[in-house]
Amino acid sequence: MKSIQRVICFLLLFSGSVGFSPAFAEPDLGQKLFKEKNCALCHNIHNPGTVFAPMCPGLQGVRNRHSKDWIRKWLKNPARVWATNDADVQDINARYFRYRGSKPKQRESFMATIIGKKVVLTDDEIEALIDYLWKL
Repeated sequence: MKSIQRVICFLLLFSGSVGFSPAFAEPDLGQKLFKEKNCALCHNIHNPGTVFAPMCPGLQGVRNRHSKDWIRKWLKNPARVWATNDADVQDINARYFRYRGSKPKQRESFMATIIGKKVVLTDDEIEALIDYLWKL
């Protein structure tokens, strides 16, 4: 086997064993995706999660409120996650109504009903976004 072929084989084997993804190849991919997918239309990365402006929770400190696994599921299928009404969904609702100064009631999530149907993310894009959010 020629030298270059050995190197290619090594890289292919090695990349599979450590879970190589485009997020490692381009460190700013998550930030780029955040802009390209227009996430900033609804989320402000500088606001804490207690501030719902422009209309959705701020993303500063998101890693302290949700697990990576939960965020992964949310970005994959927000409608399914919203329907579970799990502790994270209840927390989002509680923060939303506190911020709005109104009594909690059942409501639809804009991400679950509108955006989540239009913005489809690949698994690699989701991982890149999570990496970006964890750096905020």
